[in-house]
Amino acid sequence: MNVENVVKETVKKYGLMKKSDKVVVALSGGKDSTSVLYILKGLGYDVHGLMIDLYLGKWSDVHRENMVRFCGELGVPLTVVDLKAEIGQGICFVKAVLAKKKGMTGCSVCGIVKRWILNRWARKLGADVVVTGHNLDDETQNVLMNFLKGNVSLGAGMGPATGNGVSGDGFVQRVKPLFFVPESEVLRYSKDKGFDILYDRCPCAFGTYRVDTREWMGCLGDGEKRKIVGGFMGVVGGLKGDEREMRKCERCGEVSRGRVCKACAIFSCLK
Repeated sequence: MNVENVVKETVKKYGLMKKSDKVVVALSGGKDSTSVLYILKGLGYDVHGLMIDLYLGKWSDVHRENMVRFCGELGVPLTVVDLKAEIGQGICFVKAVLAKKKGMTGCSVCGIVKRWILNRWARKLGADVVVTGHNLDDETQNVLMNFLKGNVSLGAGMGPATGNGVSGDGFVQRVKPLFFVPESEVLRYSKDKGFDILYDRCPCAFGTYRVDTREWMGCLGDGEKRKIVGGFMGVVGGLKGDEREMRKCERCGEVSRGRVCKACAIFSCLK
């Protein structure tokens, strides 16, 4: 697979961004976000890196150092958001408190906090779109997890443009140029390019529903993953459930489906 061509075709087919857009790429420091930043820069887009320091010890330190160097070599501006400066705590403390008080475990807490920060900072940076490094395997996991949990409606509007159809002041469109690229191909691409990055998974990624799903998905081929995601997009992706008006959170002023956003609900538990 020519990963660069697939990204180029996906961007064009789904109208993910224009050359005149300011494109903020959410960087974790891993292979996916590093690769998509590199590809979009090479295609001539105005890219700006945005990274959140989650305070996961040495793992976070190495990723941050790698991205500072990588973006410097590419001539790409990089903004690093300090999680403790934003919410007062590192992600491990946040997850421990939520597990004890609300029984929330896994990657959901981290995902909510990161989305809140990404949207907030993308808007501060004047972004037209936020790019994430989600690949075909990630999307297949989402489909299967939602199906098995009975939350199929969460896939309404699913596609390379997350939340397509959502309206509301302050919402920055999130897009996924690697949507149709298998993880194995991203891995091959990043290693062929010789990216000096850390390939270890998140140290918190164990004993979660997503990790379990990823493991038993090992029996699926890339073609089967495409059929699962493509079929889900065709059946569920067009549901009107995603055409929703966003509100303003009463506490932080960020976009929210309810009176209080999920992030603020989490932050209130930390007090």
